Amino acid sequence: MSTQTNLESNLSDLSSQVEALTLRVNQLEQAFAAGTLPELSTPASVAKSEKKTGNRLWQLVGGSSLLPRIAALCFLMVVALGLRTLTDAGTIDPQIGSLLGMVYAAALGLAGWFRYAKKSVLAPVFSITGALLMFSIVLESHARFESIPAELAYLTLAATGIGLAATSYFQRVSLPILVGTFGMCFASVAIDWPAPFFPYLALVLCLSNILAFFATRLHRCSWLRWVTLIATIFMLMLWRTKLGSFVNFGGELQHNLAPGWIYPISFLLAGTFIAIALMGILRCGEQRISKFDLTLPLINVLWAHWFVRYPVENLSLFGGLSTLVAILHLAIAWKLSKRRAARAPGINAFTLAGAALLCVSLPDLLGSMLYALPLLSALALGINAVSNRWGSGGMRATSYMLQIFVTLCLTWFLGGEGISDHFYNGMIVSAICGLFGLAHYRYCRKTPPPEESTLFSSFDKRDRSAVLVLLAGLANGYFMTMVLVYQGLLLYPDVQLAEALAAIQSVSINGAATVIMALALAWRNKELRNVAILIIIIGGAKVFLGDMLSISGLGLVVSIFSFGMAASLQSYALTRWQKVEAWERSHAEELSLSEASSPQDNNATG
Repeated sequence: MSTQTNLESNLSDLSSQVEALTLRVNQLEQAFAAGTLPELSTPASVAKSEKKTGNRLWQLVGGSSLLPRIAALCFLMVVALGLRTLTDAGTIDPQIGSLLGMVYAAALGLAGWFRYAKKSVLAPVFSITGALLMFSIVLESHARFESIPAELAYLTLAATGIGLAATSYFQRVSLPILVGTFGMCFASVAIDWPAPFFPYLALVLCLSNILAFFATRLHRCSWLRWVTLIATIFMLMLWRTKLGSFVNFGGELQHNLAPGWIYPISFLLAGTFIAIALMGILRCGEQRISKFDLTLPLINVLWAHWFVRYPVENLSLFGGLSTLVAILHLAIAWKLSKRRAARAPGINAFTLAGAALLCVSLPDLLGSMLYALPLLSALALGINAVSNRWGSGGMRATSYMLQIFVTLCLTWFLGGEGISDHFYNGMIVSAICGLFGLAHYRYCRKTPPPEESTLFSSFDKRDRSAVLVLLAGLANGYFMTMVLVYQGLLLYPDVQLAEALAAIQSVSINGAATVIMALALAWRNKELRNVAILIIIIGGAKVFLGDMLSISGLGLVVSIFSFGMAASLQSYALTRWQKVEAWERSHAEELSLSEASSPQDNNATG
């Protein structure tokens, strides 16, 4: 009933509007016929729209104090330009002019502080104008007039950034610290470019990263943190490149390179970045941590190790110190785990950084990367074990990457002709890494990923990526076999070593595929079955794309025969698998039918 009533009311409104429009058209026709045009009444909606547009324009120009701010900016700039004109004309000495300009810019910043305290709409104009004037005056005074030295220029920029940060912190506004940090960062880079005094520049950039961290507490601006970090690392890379050119090619050492400052600057910056990342993680609590804080520890250890390592003469001592720093990162991760927060936020950031630093520091400590691989493989298994206790899916993924890294390094050392250079050490290392890799995979299948892990619950619910750990363990075992085979072939000097080794490699790959398929059939493990199929494909590619083009004779015959046997056995295993699955399905159907009929029989008996 209500629907019909609404429809009738809508029809009546529509008919009245049509009548009004018809009357309006008739009036216009009569006016045109008489040669006069009547005044047209403005609809209420149009008038309301015009009124709203006028209000917006008024708010933009007058209501938001745009015109007063523009006027204030013009008056403030007039004074600065007047000082600049008098300095260029020679009326004022350049040093005095620079001093007056900096005093004027500082006065504007101080006036901005007090105006922010009074909630004045002109406060941003004074603070930002003072900051921009200070940066430009410092750059021009140092580069053009040479009226202030570089030390004073860097100090002035740092003081300006700190002053604007203090304004933001005490007045609870974000704009001054944003402008001050960004301007301080790039103004310091521009001083004496492309040959600045790198130690002073690094100190100012370190300060800019600290201020960028505090800026995020007032306003979420990750872009500022990334900009300051990229600028810092870029200038450090430039410093490192120039020093490397001097060490490698000789020549006159420039004063701005200051190699004696490398270690203190590195320790200061690395410690600052660790503190920034740790404070950012702790500040977030159980909330989402920014990507900057999660990636900063890894970026920090990589640049610091690369930056400090090149001038070191005692690599063992340097490797020991780097290993201690890596252990420190792992200790920080352990300390963070004590918070018992959901999803263990931030733990993997320091775990990944510590593992990455161990990958580059242990070779220096032990003298070779080959000797470090068993320790890294054991560390990968240990990280996976504690990841479930701490509820961190990211640590589990880190353990996978570390185990794969070990296998890639073994491939580098023992692949190709590398097996001829490493016998006992290569065999022992590959055997240990293979055992740890298989134990790692076995642990993964016994222990599922943490339920609270966002990574695995979103991207890998069935933990299929653990297959990569299995493949890594099998590859390590394969390298151990190849080392043994190579040393055995050396006992027969008449054997063509290259062809025999290529054939035995094919036999090993095809044999491994057969054994894994047999285990998969015995254990009814589909994952092992898929791995066996992948390995037999690799074996076929090795035989038909490698052996047939590189070897001949008995070796080629053995290689092709091994692949044929492996393919036939796998075919039999897959056929047997299908028959077993068909029998299981039919048996399950019979059980379901018998269970469905048993209640009916019981009812009939009753």
